[in-house]
Amino acid sequence: IIRMIKKKGYRMAEKRYESDLTRKEKRQLEWEKIKSMTWKGRISHIWAYYKPHMAVGIAIILVLCVIGQMIYRSQFETVFYAAILNGGAGDSTAMAEDFKEYIGDDDKYHEITVDSSMFFSGDESQDYTSVMKYTTLIGAREIDAVISTKDQFDKYVDLDAFIPMDELLTEEQMEAYGDDVGEYGIHIRSSEKLEEFGITTGDDAYLAVFVYTEQIDNAKSFIKYICEGGES
Repeated sequence: IIRMIKKKGYRMAEKRYESDLTRKEKRQLEWEKIKSMTWKGRISHIWAYYKPHMAVGIAIILVLCVIGQMIYRSQFETVFYAAILNGGAGDSTAMAEDFKEYIGDDDKYHEITVDSSMFFSGDESQDYTSVMKYTTLIGAREIDAVISTKDQFDKYVDLDAFIPMDELLTEEQMEAYGDDVGEYGIHIRSSEKLEEFGITTGDDAYLAVFVYTEQIDNAKSFIKYICEGGES
């Protein structure tokens, strides 16, 4: 009897104009339609009629994910950024982690970046992307220290972009590094730390620290880390 009543009610609802149906009756009618379909038909029906609703739902989820990621990333702070120009295909990420351990920074929200992605060949067309990235990072005051090719080093020396070495090094370090110490940089002939992580700068590389950096202590530690092989 119940089935007959439901069936009769369903048929009566079908005969009425949809605008005359209550929300409850519309949901019941829709549910009866879906139940009578095959699985393939149900999927096609749901996709055809509920596509806008699904799109809105997906959009809301994406927005919430982006907001959540922004909130999560806002907790992090970059406490040192070193760029290594023409560094080859070494493991700069592992080097950044090693340097973080070297300076004893165990704050999980502190980030250290060692960026070896920029290459300069001397050909303007080939170097365009690296030039744009490098100048943008410097303009944004993101890079604290750089291990640079000589031509790039000289270019920024002329712009008074680096801190004098005698303001960064102790007298003992100045003596230990000898003739490799210039007024605004250190000539890197070899480095155990660079070699350890497969980063090859060659003999034509200079380490310098930008004048705008607020990470002086970490910059001093980075110089020692590179020049003394990470020894305490």
